[in-house]
Amino acid sequence: MGIERTLSTEAAGSVAEIEVSVDIAHTDVQDLVVALIAPSGQRVTLHNRTGGSADNIVTTYTMATTPELNALIGQQIQGVWKRHVSDHAGRDVGKLNRWQLKITKQP
Repeated sequence: MGIERTLSTEAAGSVAEIEVSVDIAHTDVQDLVVALIAPSGQRVTLHNRTGGSADNIVTTYTMATTPELNALIGQQIQGVWKRHVSDHAGRDVGKLNRWQLKITKQP
C-alpha cells in the first residue's frame, strides 16, 4: 500500500549516476518507507522508517549518501521510473509535495 508516482523518459543509455530529491510533508518520518523503482523493476530503498518522530523528509539522496543507489549503475535509463512511499503506522497522513530524478548517463 502507499502512493506511487512516475516519471517517464525516452532518453537512451545506461545510468552512470543518479540522484533522487523528495519533499514529503509528514508528522512522523519513522513511519515511512521511500523507494525508487527502475524501469527494469529493480527497487532501491531510500528511507526505511528512520528519523524518529521528526517531521518531513526534504532531502536529496545521492550515490554518496545512499550507497544502495549504486545498484542502479548500468541500468537502462529509458522507461518509467517510479517513486513509492508507504506509511507503516497509519495513524496520521502526509503529502508528497514533489520529487525529482536526475540521471547522468554513461559515456
